[in-house]
Amino acid sequence: MRLTKVMMVCSILAIGLAIASCKKEKYQSRDISMLKPPPPVDTTTPPVIDTSVVIDNCDKADGWQVAGGDPVVVATGQKEGAGYIQGTIKTGQNFMQFIKTLPAPVNTKVTLTTGELKFWFYVPDVSLLKVDGQIQFSSAADPDNKRVGWGMDKIIPTLKNGWNHLELKFTDGYLSGDGGPDLSAMNFVKIFFWTAANAATDQNFGIDDIRVAALPPPPDVVFDNCDKADGWQTVGDVKIITPGQKEGAGFIQNTITNGNDFMQYIKDVPTPVNTTFTESTGRFQFWWYVSDVSLLKQDGSIEITSSGKSDDHESAWDVTPLIPNLKNGWNKITLDFDKSIKTSDGGADYTAINHFRLFFFTADKAHSDLVTGIDDLRFISK
Repeated sequence: MRLTKVMMVCSILAIGLAIASCKKEKYQSRDISMLKPPPPVDTTTPPVIDTSVVIDNCDKADGWQVAGGDPVVVATGQKEGAGYIQGTIKTGQNFMQFIKTLPAPVNTKVTLTTGELKFWFYVPDVSLLKVDGQIQFSSAADPDNKRVGWGMDKIIPTLKNGWNHLELKFTDGYLSGDGGPDLSAMNFVKIFFWTAANAATDQNFGIDDIRVAALPPPPDVVFDNCDKADGWQTVGDVKIITPGQKEGAGFIQNTITNGNDFMQYIKDVPTPVNTTFTESTGRFQFWWYVSDVSLLKQDGSIEITSSGKSDDHESAWDVTPLIPNLKNGWNKITLDFDKSIKTSDGGADYTAINHFRLFFFTADKAHSDLVTGIDDLRFISK
């Protein structure tokens, strides 16, 4: 009897353990409905790549001179790197200059029309400065030769107390009489200025992070987007075509039909367009559609004028050298101002363009219809 009771107790315990082992273990909820996904990566804006060329990072005193004593490398408060160069106009003095002579010439990789000198300039009290002095950048290790310079009289009024980031375009500077610097071999920087009166207390000035950078290209200037027929003339009625345009809402189209051999596109604008570019920096660009290039005659002209008519204050380009590079369909035409053919009056005034003409021919009058078009006339930088 006692054995039977023991067996019954063991059976009950075994059943209890089996039931307990079958219970579902509870875990913390994995509901992620309230979690916010990370923001998408912006792929529409290209990354900014620094292509500037360092002239001196001002982390060491090597090659530096300052007025009134030795240059000091200050390791706190710098704008870049490990320090900056400090010079002090001491009490009772009124002059400071920073001079850096490089041990090896630096190729800035820019031109006088495309580059700028950039650096940080620390001024403790702008109100104490005399509106005078210069910044000089040379390839002759000499401030008076092979130099581009800028007057402090134009810079000082723009300064504030503390650090100032100066961006000095070469096009705004003045060149030495020998033609200016060789920007592929720059080796010298000089910055000098005065206080208006002798300093009542020591005045600490600083220079940091001297470099040359390429200027961002200036914006394009649109002459006409070819979305409307206003001001346009062609041989026959002006047609606005969509789709197929290269820009905007449409393009200007016309056809040299069988039996004819000539087409022209003329655009007059009521208000002259300032291209903002010069003879050496500007280009004229547009899209030209030709359905069958093989039908074109080696002839024609592309003209822009500031007189409101052709052959007067005109800059032009021959069509003939373009034809071998054309393909059937759309072609982007890019023409340098300085390669244009000028009328005897000096050519177009690029600050006041008001007339465009493109004319061309087929090789003969017996041909399949030649469909042509024009779109997106604009002025761009080299």
